[in-house]
Amino acid sequence: MLAIITLTIISIFILFLGFSKNRGMILPLGILALAVALWSIASGNTFWNEYLTNMISFEGNSKYFSILLIIIALAIFPFFHELIKRGNEELADFIGIILLSIVGGLLMVSYQHMMTLFLGIEILSIAMYVLAGANRRSVNSNEASLKYFILGALASAILLFGIALYYASTASLSVLNPTIKNQELYQLSILIIMSGFAFKVALAPFHFWAPDVYQGTPTLFTTVMATLVKIAGFGAIFQFIQAQHSLLPNWIVWFFALVIVTSMLIGNIFAYNQSSVKRMLAYSSVVQAGFILMGFLNFKEETSWMVLFYLSAYCLASIVTFMVTYFVEEQSGTDHIHSFAGLSKSNPILAVVMTVALISLAGVPLTAGFMSKLFVLKNANNIGLTSLVVISLILAVVSFYYYFKVINAMYSASGDQKFKIPALYQILLVCFSVALILLGIAPSLLKMVLQI
Repeated sequence: MLAIITLTIISIFILFLGFSKNRGMILPLGILALAVALWSIASGNTFWNEYLTNMISFEGNSKYFSILLIIIALAIFPFFHELIKRGNEELADFIGIILLSIVGGLLMVSYQHMMTLFLGIEILSIAMYVLAGANRRSVNSNEASLKYFILGALASAILLFGIALYYASTASLSVLNPTIKNQELYQLSILIIMSGFAFKVALAPFHFWAPDVYQGTPTLFTTVMATLVKIAGFGAIFQFIQAQHSLLPNWIVWFFALVIVTSMLIGNIFAYNQSSVKRMLAYSSVVQAGFILMGFLNFKEETSWMVLFYLSAYCLASIVTFMVTYFVEEQSGTDHIHSFAGLSKSNPILAVVMTVALISLAGVPLTAGFMSKLFVLKNANNIGLTSLVVISLILAVVSFYYYFKVINAMYSASGDQKFKIPALYQILLVCFSVALILLGIAPSLLKMVLQI
């Protein structure tokens, strides 16, 4: 509870700080708020927890998802110094909004009551709608914000309808040990609630918002959507399945398998011919979401490990790919794949870290992406879904084409005039790339970081 209180108070304070002369404190204060929140959750601080008993809990797997969410946020925050180019007033607005979105994410990964879940989703979603339209002078940004808002509102309505059916079938909004009074209504509520979740994490066929929103949103904020929203969404799914596991109908495995295959197939087909790197990464995220969902097929308490590992590998790679895309955009004015031509000569460090991130997303051995795919494929094979494993392997190989298309552009053409980025950003991107390799060699390192 202390984490939520800290982030809420400091986010509001930062919003007002934008009007003061002490604007240099905005970013350090945001990082400090995240550090305090991380400490409070990791140390098991119980301040005011008794007031929200059976509403939220930061114990067990909720704790691990919360720690991962804040660590990834801390990894992204230094790059927000770039927002100073837009003026300190806007820096305060955006940092305050992002901290509030993290509050929503924490509620989503720790809820024990449906109203807490819905509150968390709305806090996170509204923040994302605002960030999507942050570039007010861009038609694409305005369009992204409007599309995200309309489709997000529809998804929230679907989820709320599912929650209403859940209440009608169990006479309770608690996800802990419900008593089912109407089995048919309960199963229908599960289907609708899962459909609402699928929209939030961009699983097919609920993914149609992702390409336009990813492309139109300022790239710094696309990074937030691709990482923090994914962790919060899958953390919410994990919480729900963990609480309802013994009551879920048998068809849920086949429903997940269908969504997985659909996501991988549609994501690969549409990513194949994309010329915009951000749109390609959006469709790639649909494929990756399908792989992550595979970790839920053979659900056990220890399943959280492979889901957390996959999310960690995906988020680290996404931070690198989107931040490199941001710096290339700053130089060329576009995210077209041709703007990456000759990057190995114009900025070798960016080319190397981008290569590591892309091959990790593709699942090349000795990277975190390879180990994460290996874990979830083994999980699916353990319950006899061999055909799903084979289809997933084939589609994973297909994805090599569009990842290596970017790599080919970076190394095959002659570069333009060299450009540099601040040393801090280079160091961070190199560290994230090294982490992808280390996790691919020694996956157990993540258990040390998350205190599993």
